Amino acid sequence: MDVWRGRWKDKCILNICTLLLLCWSVDPSLTAPPPPDRTKELQCSEGSHYPNANGTCCRKCHEGFKLKEDCTEDVESKCEACKEGRTYLERSNYAKNCFRCTSCDVDNEEVLSPCKKSKNTVCRCIKGFYKNEIDSVTRECLRCKACGSGERETQPCASESDTVCECKDFYFRDKKNNRTCLPCQNCRSADCQQECASWKGSSIEPEDTGLSVWSPYLLAAFGCVCVLLLMVVGIMGVLVVRQKPKGSSSVLSAEITSQGSEKSTRRLIQEDPENVLNQSMPSCSPVCECEQDPLSKLPDCVPKEITISELIYSVLDQVSPRRVKELVRSLGVSDIVIERAENDHLRDTKEAQYQMLRVWAKGGAQGGGGVLARPLLYHLLDKLRDMDLGGTAEELETKYGDQ
Repeated sequence: MDVWRGRWKDKCILNICTLLLLCWSVDPSLTAPPPPDRTKELQCSEGSHYPNANGTCCRKCHEGFKLKEDCTEDVESKCEACKEGRTYLERSNYAKNCFRCTSCDVDNEEVLSPCKKSKNTVCRCIKGFYKNEIDSVTRECLRCKACGSGERETQPCASESDTVCECKDFYFRDKKNNRTCLPCQNCRSADCQQECASWKGSSIEPEDTGLSVWSPYLLAAFGCVCVLLLMVVGIMGVLVVRQKPKGSSSVLSAEITSQGSEKSTRRLIQEDPENVLNQSMPSCSPVCECEQDPLSKLPDCVPKEITISELIYSVLDQVSPRRVKELVRSLGVSDIVIERAENDHLRDTKEAQYQMLRVWAKGGAQGGGGVLARPLLYHLLDKLRDMDLGGTAEELETKYGDQ
C-alpha cells in the first residue's frame, strides 16, 4: 500500500507540472482583443494637422480660411475663405466658422487698420485720449489728464494708459484732494511729514512756477520802461512850455481864480453843506454810464444772475447721464437724496438727475430760491475739472461767468 501511495503522489506532481507548462505555452493574443492602433495619431503633426473622427490626419486650413469639409484617406481637407472686411481667422485652424470683425464704434475712437480675412480690426483712441478696458468686451476712451501745478510728468499719455504725474521735489500730495500737490511749507499734519522730511533739513526752497528765473529780466525791463516814460513826459513838458511862453499871466490868473474858488467853496460848505454837496455831485458815475433814472439801466459791472433751472439743464446737456450721479456725489448730495430722486422718477432719468442737482443748488440759492449763488458755480466748475470734464467747465464758465 505504501508503494502505491508513493507512485500516485509522483504521478500527481507530474500531471500538475504538465498542466502548468501547457497554460504557459498558450498564446494570449488568440483570445485577447488587439490593442488600438495609435500609429496614425502619433503621425499627426500638432502644428499643421489634426485627427478627424475617422482617425485620419487632416491638414489644417490656413489663416483667413475656415474648414468646410474634413479630409479622407484620398481627399485633402476642403477650406473656405472668410468674408473680407466682415469675418476673420488669424491662425491655421480647423474651425467651422470665422470670427466677426470688431467695430470701432466707441466715442473718440478711430480705426488704425481695417479688418482683413486673416486679421481683426485694430482700433485706437484719438489723440488726447486713452483706452480703458471696463471688462473683456467693453472699453471706453477717456481724456488724458494734464499734470497740475506742483506736479511733473513721469509718463506721457499713451494709447492704453493715462498720464502719470508725481509731485515735484519739496511738494506733497494732499490726502483730502488727491489731485493737488502743495508746497512743503504748507505741511501742517502728520500725513505729509514723511514726504517733507528732506525739505525740513534742506535750505532749498520749493520749486516755483518759473517766474523766479525770469524775475531779474522782468525787473530790468520794468526799469527801462519807467525811464522811457519819464523821458517822454519830460520832453512833452518842455514842448508845452516852449509853445506857450506868453501864457504865464493867464496861468497865474487861473491859479488865483482857483485859489479864490477853493476859499469860497470852503466858506459855502461851512454855511450850507447839503446844498454844496448836491450841486457838486456829478450826475453820472465816471466808470459806469447812467441816465436820469438810475434804476432804468444797470451798469455793465453788475454780474449776471444765474437761474437755477437754466444752469441745471445746461449741465445735463453737457455731462453724460452715466456720470451725473458721480458729479452729484462730489458736490456733497447724500445717497439718501439720490435714491429718493431715482425712486420718485423711475421712468424719467433726466428728471431724477434734475432733482438731485436742484437739492444741491437750493442750499445756496438767492433771490427767493431761484437764483444760484456764484460761489456754488465756481464749486461746480472745480468738480467738473476734477472729473476730467474741462471742456464742459469752460463752456459753463463762458456762459455764466463774470461778464
